Amino acid sequence: MFQRFFSLLLTMIGVVTLVFLLIHLIPGDPVEAMLGDSARVADREALRHKLGLDQPLAVQYWDYIKSVLQFNLGTSLRNQQPVSTLLLERLPATAWLAFSALLIAVTLALPLGVIAARRQGSAWDTGAMMVSLFGVSMPNFWLGPMLILLFSLWLGWTPVSGMENISSIILPAVTLGASLAAV
Repeated sequence: MFQRFFSLLLTMIGVVTLVFLLIHLIPGDPVEAMLGDSARVADREALRHKLGLDQPLAVQYWDYIKSVLQFNLGTSLRNQQPVSTLLLERLPATAWLAFSALLIAVTLALPLGVIAARRQGSAWDTGAMMVSLFGVSMPNFWLGPMLILLFSLWLGWTPVSGMENISSIILPAVTLGASLAAV
């Protein structure tokens, strides 16, 4: 138990450190992005000081760790709202999608697994194995757009995007659930 907790802690520190480093390696200046090219030098320096970007990298990292531990993820450059608030707003839709994908995965995987186990060596077993292999081999970034092309654009059965009604969750849930079912 202690070993798992230590492993989790080490992984979280690694992810937070990696994100911090990637943020600093991205080309471009966040102050330029926020203020634009026409901003005065004094305004840029004031914002740089306010954001702590004039501090040494070690101080910035420590401040970043403290902010993450307090669930203060900063302010969105696009919406000018706290990132943690934006994440919490989207949590119900994410949970609904995860539940739907898991439901589809179990609905597909359980019958196929039972059929394959009960009829080992038969055509049913081979068919279930082929469906599983197909699901594992097909990347989600390909399956999603193909499902959108077929069911949204060509057939018009589901919306292309958004969260309008219950039919909006079908394609994303099938996309995620198919690969999960295959595993």
